[in-house]
Amino acid sequence: MEFLLLFTAFIIPFAWTPGPINVTLAAVGTASGFSKALPLILGINVAFLLQAIAMGMGLGTLFTLYPLLYEIIRYTGASYLLYLAYKMLTLRVGTREIELYFWNGMLLSLLNPKVYMTHIVMYAQFAQEAQALSGVLLLSLLAMGFFFAGNSGWCLFGATLRRFMDNKVFFSIYKYFFALLLVGVAGYLLWE
Repeated sequence: MEFLLLFTAFIIPFAWTPGPINVTLAAVGTASGFSKALPLILGINVAFLLQAIAMGMGLGTLFTLYPLLYEIIRYTGASYLLYLAYKMLTLRVGTREIELYFWNGMLLSLLNPKVYMTHIVMYAQFAQEAQALSGVLLLSLLAMGFFFAGNSGWCLFGATLRRFMDNKVFFSIYKYFFALLLVGVAGYLLWE
């Protein structure tokens, strides 16, 4: 029970705070609704789980041996966020869907340095539990559960704003706000 409380206190700030994925999901939830965004959420979480298991099995040592690999992920991820910001800015009033699918979700997770850092810190914090494959799987599944809940929450938050999409003023604020958030997150990734 103590482990679960510690893990919950550790993972919630990573899983439920704004970041590249949660900002994107809020924007997609507003434009497309929760049900249309579900494949995107599933793609994000499948990739997250695979990343967590791979990092627990030693992939993180590649970042130590080849720091350029982390830099490539960071810059590619920031570029992808800038692309998504551009897509936001080109939306027209009344847009009822942002077309992002399962594979976009996988890409969002795979190119998100915050996800890799979450795993590195998680396995450092819970090193004793991560010594066996069963511990790696437990930590990975628990983390994914919290991330799935956080991702869904952000998407549902966006979906509550959906009813305002036909209002020109709201729509303009919406698209510029989320585009700026994505640019801000990309900038943060580039200068962290």
